[in-house]
Amino acid sequence: MKKKLLAAAMLAAGSGMVHAADTVTIYGLVDLGLTYYSSAPKTGGGGASLLRMDSGIAQGSRIGFKGTEDLGGGMSAFFTLETGFNADDGSLGQGGAIFGRQSFVGLSDKTLGSIALGRQYDFMANIGAQYAMGALSPAGSLAWGLHSDAAHANALNNHIYGGDRTNNSVKYSSANMGGFTVGAMYGFGEVAGSTVASRTVSAYTGYDNGPFSAGLAYTDIKNAAGTDSTRMYGLGATYQLGAWKPFGVMTQVKNTANSAKATTYELGSVYALTALWDLSAAYQFQSRNQGVGNAQAFIAMADYKISKRTDLYVGAVYDRDKGYNAFPVFGGGIQSATGNQTAVRLGMRHRF
Repeated sequence: MKKKLLAAAMLAAGSGMVHAADTVTIYGLVDLGLTYYSSAPKTGGGGASLLRMDSGIAQGSRIGFKGTEDLGGGMSAFFTLETGFNADDGSLGQGGAIFGRQSFVGLSDKTLGSIALGRQYDFMANIGAQYAMGALSPAGSLAWGLHSDAAHANALNNHIYGGDRTNNSVKYSSANMGGFTVGAMYGFGEVAGSTVASRTVSAYTGYDNGPFSAGLAYTDIKNAAGTDSTRMYGLGATYQLGAWKPFGVMTQVKNTANSAKATTYELGSVYALTALWDLSAAYQFQSRNQGVGNAQAFIAMADYKISKRTDLYVGAVYDRDKGYNAFPVFGGGIQSATGNQTAVRLGMRHRF
């Protein structure tokens, strides 16, 4: 059960006024398990298998605070502060930032939608969160391996599925309009003398009504000089068919500095075997231009719900990359010593 803290009484001592009693929610998630990698680089060259404990494979381990205040007339204020951490050693994630996952504050209106300011996800994150294997199953970052091809000759950093956290951003999300939603984001680069250097723009439109859901997203991130961009497009859809939930997603990333481009396709399904067991599988294929080759992955997962907040999962991923020095890198950060890699994971996830 989520913990509720009364915030208004604490404010009253400093302000001399007693405001309406609103609540702050403390929430979190701990994800930890053992992962076997068939190939990992060895000191001095070559490769060998590796068994290690990994944190945050199904979902990133985190603790957060969020709250709302009813302002009347259908309007409310809200905030989120979220810290990522590595459960295997207790260290902070996101480079050690205290609220590195998310930190924003905003206003919401039941008719007009919401606007938030701070560090928050761009709209490519909507595609990954709603239509990709990594979010629809406990595969998590094990299913994000194909995008980690920054090592190859084109230096393409392909943030395909999960989107980017964007600092100094303003994000608008509309209210639901008969199943349709739209959104737009602008992230300030904060570079003196330039309005475009390091800036981010992102947009989204989606439809979610009954068993069908679909979304389309776009993000453009300017480099520090403001001359070129990393541009990303994403399209995804799901449809609930009884116990089956098939899904599909297509994403593309392009570096305008050298026209390097990668396009990724994913098809899969989640199957509710029983009230406690979910099975899922997916296939990914990534094509690249400029003679870099292609990559593919096969993913299978099984998830067992011990309770509403705790589950155990097991899964396997096979990743093959034909690119030039574009060896697979799974979400755990283990780069393969060859052009292919298998990972098997047994994990536990607890939400609070």
